[in-house]
Amino acid sequence: MSALNYRHLYYFWVVAKEGGMARAAQRLNIAIQTISTQVRELEKSLGHQLLKPAGRGVALTEAGQAAFARAEEIFQLGQVI
Repeated sequence: MSALNYRHLYYFWVVAKEGGMARAAQRLNIAIQTISTQVRELEKSLGHQLLKPAGRGVALTEAGQAAFARAEEIFQLGQVI
């Protein structure tokens, strides 16, 4: 496995929290395509699909739930500093 890219993980975390790519893109003020690409890169580096379509948004896969829990830990620690 390659080194984890912090930005890829952050974008995935925001998508998971917002429930969709469009809402995450709006929150971060960047293009949906940018977020989509970053999340795909994270999935490729981890070797697992993290998100699946759900209505007009996305849902976490089992691997996505594990990755989200880890991301929550990482970004909660970052807020303390």
